[in-house]
Amino acid sequence: MAANLRNNAFLSSLMFLLLIGSSYAITSSEMSTICDKTLNPSFCLKFLNTKFASPNLQALAKTTLDSTQARATQTFKKLQSIIDGGVDPRSKLAYRSCLDEYESAIGNLEEAFEHLASGDGMGMNMKVSAALDGADTCLDDVKRLRSVDASVVNNSKAIKNLCGIALVISNMLPRN
Repeated sequence: MAANLRNNAFLSSLMFLLLIGSSYAITSSEMSTICDKTLNPSFCLKFLNTKFASPNLQALAKTTLDSTQARATQTFKKLQSIIDGGVDPRSKLAYRSCLDEYESAIGNLEEAFEHLASGDGMGMNMKVSAALDGADTCLDDVKRLRSVDASVVNNSKAIKNLCGIALVISNMLPRN
């Protein structure tokens, strides 16, 4: 009998949480609203439409941060490979600067996850903003080079776009 009551209480609690969770689901109209606030709405809509059915803001933020961090880590590894592969001194200096920016960006994204987990939208915003600055600085560093690795440029642009999405979402999260 006690086990039956526990099962019923568990099922009731689960149903209540699902009901509450679904009331916060993001609609396609809200996704459009999010994307309209970014610098690259078409990138945003394509990203969100391929990744999500109708998540809540927390899930949307987490998956966006996951994608951003994956790209940043991929870019960091590519930069290490370029530097280790041997490039001219001027290029090496620019790529080394990018490597430092991405090391910092990855750390900032890790902290953004922590702020998201604690429900601190403002803290997440600050860390994502710092990661975006890192990608932007890297683009500035390499654009003066004669020959630039296309994947570094393309990933840096994508990271800026992903950070833009995360920033809009962070502004919609509660402030602590």
